[in-house]
Amino acid sequence: MFTVVAGGGKVGYHLSKALLNMGHEIVLIEKNRRRAHTLSMDLGSIVHPHDACEGRWLLHAGVTRADLVIAVTGDDEDNLIICQLARTLSHEKARTIARINNPKNAIIFKRLGVDHTVSSTDLILSMIEQDIPTGAIVHLLRLDESDLELVEIKLPEDSQAVSRTIGEVNLRGMGGNLCLIIRGTDTLLPQTDLRLQSGDMLVALIRTDMEAEVRQYLTEPEVVVRVR
Repeated sequence: MFTVVAGGGKVGYHLSKALLNMGHEIVLIEKNRRRAHTLSMDLGSIVHPHDACEGRWLLHAGVTRADLVIAVTGDDEDNLIICQLARTLSHEKARTIARINNPKNAIIFKRLGVDHTVSSTDLILSMIEQDIPTGAIVHLLRLDESDLELVEIKLPEDSQAVSRTIGEVNLRGMGGNLCLIIRGTDTLLPQTDLRLQSGDMLVALIRTDMEAEVRQYLTEPEVVVRVR
């Protein structure tokens, strides 16, 4: 497989080296000439000291025959431009992967033709959240074509949702939908009369902009206002 990697920072360097060790054909483009020189001391002639945001240098790197173009510069906008240029210049033959610093850009990138995005922020958050079993939303899957996410959340003892039935838990009012309940070793479908228990693991589809409201609704006690 022939891969063009744009961006010679730590990610681009280690990725290129790993792909080389796996036997792939690689070209690494790095616009900082000093950095490119340092990389070439280790990686050799595969390093091109040019700006991948310019189509002529992508052509020089051989993008017309590339199977894959990976943009891993530190700038989301540059990565988007590189991927769009690569698709155009390769006549949509090359698959594109873009590194994104802001997870919210994933939907935009997908709509503008980037095949895949990788967010280190999302990856790190997911790993952290796996160590917080109760009361935290764990991100399972982002649906790039929409503003929806598949998430997992474990009900704490003092959740206002505990002891309520599925019919009483109104996630639809917050743009969400309960998909599954995992109770110990049992997997339960969200039937209207099923009563939730402390420790239940809920799998739900929610709108990304309603995450805070869903977390508060499912993990915090109900606030009761008494009027004297």
